[in-house]
Amino acid sequence: MNTFDLFSLKGKVALITGGRAMYGKGCTVALADAGAKVYLASHSVEAAQDYVNELRANGGDVEAIAFNQRDVKSIDAMVREVVEKEGRIDVFVHCSRIIPKGTGIGWFQDEAQLTDDVNVNSAASLYMTHIVGEQMIKQGSGSIVTFGSMMGLVGVEKHNYDGEPGMGDGAYGHAYALCKSGLTAWVRNAASYYGRYGVRINAVCPGGLESDRTPPIFKKNYSDHTQIGRLANGDDIKGPLLFLASDASAYLTGLSIPVDGGYTCM
Repeated sequence: MNTFDLFSLKGKVALITGGRAMYGKGCTVALADAGAKVYLASHSVEAAQDYVNELRANGGDVEAIAFNQRDVKSIDAMVREVVEKEGRIDVFVHCSRIIPKGTGIGWFQDEAQLTDDVNVNSAASLYMTHIVGEQMIKQGSGSIVTFGSMMGLVGVEKHNYDGEPGMGDGAYGHAYALCKSGLTAWVRNAASYYGRYGVRINAVCPGGLESDRTPPIFKKNYSDHTQIGRLANGDDIKGPLLFLASDASAYLTGLSIPVDGGYTCM
């Protein structure tokens, strides 16, 4: 096979959650650019439609479907809808995250917030991967790419927040670190199960993403802690995501790959 063809997703069906914001936006573009039929799962199909239309205008074959990460029935319906329409799911990218309910910031989070965070961002994530995985087992093939975080690989560098003390409290939300560090360990476990069925699962662990809300002081502090010297931009996730989603990574599974400009290699 031609080397470039290994990265192609033509004829493949891809399902993505959280695919219209932050890193997820770049993932959706990568899937569409590579030729996949993309199902963009969103809590609001109406809210997602402008982005879907933008992708279609650029040649993407994209369709929005309803999805509520807090509702198991909604997760089941999401997967069932794609399978009923396409007969298969070749790629599943899970990068959605729900902001937990409850009170507390920084090191303290009340019981309601902790419970909601773990139930939705850990348990529900594993459940939807299980449901998609069952379909992939039937097919005998598939690639799952889930989102960890560099915050699940290393502790917080407090000096990133020098000059921005208000941001520092939020960085110590330990439920987030718990969910993301647990996911990187679970991916290894899942790979040992799915491999016998021809299904692969890997995680990307991104670092900080620059946006119009990034304070200049934090941007400088954080950039100084990376090897490349900057925060990520919207394009930086596209290559790693496409590599893991496509046959270019056919012999890789169980990995949690930092996409962080060298932050965690120090």
